[in-house]
Amino acid sequence: MRILITLLASLMMLAGPAAIAQVTVSYAMDTPTFTLAHEDTDKYETLDTCYLNVSYQFKYRNSEKDDSLSFDDIMDLQMGKDYNAFFSRDLRALDTQNTKELKSTMQFSTIPENYVGFDLLFNHKDSLTTVTNRLPYTSQVIEYSEQSESPEWTYIPDEIATVMDYHCHVATCNYGGRNWKVYYTNDIPVPYGPWKLNGVKGLVLKAEDSENNFIFEAVGLTQKPQPIIRYDWSRKKMKKEDWKKYEQEMYKNAGAFVRNTGARILIMDNSEQGFHRLNEDWSQYYNPLER
Repeated sequence: MRILITLLASLMMLAGPAAIAQVTVSYAMDTPTFTLAHEDTDKYETLDTCYLNVSYQFKYRNSEKDDSLSFDDIMDLQMGKDYNAFFSRDLRALDTQNTKELKSTMQFSTIPENYVGFDLLFNHKDSLTTVTNRLPYTSQVIEYSEQSESPEWTYIPDEIATVMDYHCHVATCNYGGRNWKVYYTNDIPVPYGPWKLNGVKGLVLKAEDSENNFIFEAVGLTQKPQPIIRYDWSRKKMKKEDWKKYEQEMYKNAGAFVRNTGARILIMDNSEQGFHRLNEDWSQYYNPLER
């Protein structure tokens, strides 16, 4: 089992009226991995109110050999008149908790490695999708926007299933370099689903790719009105293709990327000292939803 401990290692106050606090964050673990940093949740803009919220369990691979899809997170899809939002529910809750804790105790809880660091905002009026990606070990956020385009769906009339006690039909598509199968219900006639899998005849309750890399499956539906918000974070804007290249390079050269963030990674071992510094040759498993 991987152990991850986050420490506020050193707080150095520079003398003078313009004193600045510098905090070095150290991570100790038995296996190197990408871990998200805290983002403040105090400031945000309310864009809309959702009329329906769907919670999906999102299961995905931890490694190339992880056929059981051992990583999982809960992703919320909020549907509103003008906007839809899709994000990690537990990550948002932990960010909110940490924002409060840092104000009172200067301590915070580590973000689990399985929490998903991207979120999507769909602007219905402008047909625009904005994708926000949080970088590991740093508060930096990168964002790109694209026109909202639904996949081209092929309906499979003879295949049916039941998800959350809803009678579901099946449709397939090729999107983002992957073949997807979705299970949608006509009982909830909205053309939305998890991630970017929109445009079918009813609400998508389950989606899976053909190579057993990803599964989204609905585990909850609520009609309680909730605000659809956008956090007031500093975002670096990129073109989508530039982001995809950046992300791939980040995973390929993970050790060098971590070094450049300023984080200190200690790998626990059986040596006399009990740990060693992260090898800069380390690379992280890379398997994006969209190739």
